[in-house]
Amino acid sequence: MSDGVALTQKLQQQVLELPQESLPELEEFIEFLRFKFQARKQKKVESHPPLKIVKLGGILQGYDFSPEMLAEARREMWHKFYVEEQ
Repeated sequence: MSDGVALTQKLQQQVLELPQESLPELEEFIEFLRFKFQARKQKKVESHPPLKIVKLGGILQGYDFSPEMLAEARREMWHKFYVEEQ
């Protein structure tokens, strides 16, 4: 017996053991799984245009990224969140 058949039988037995009031929730979950895998299947089928490579060499040339400048930028950005102790 294959693993898939054994697992299917195990799941069927577990479903039979569930209380009746939980079955609508189980049905919703199964519908969710079917939707999720259907969406994955469609994604694989759809072809995406090739990605365009953008070279960024030199785009940040002339900017100062020294540790002192970064520390100052962080202080400016976070200053309103710091509570001064008295």
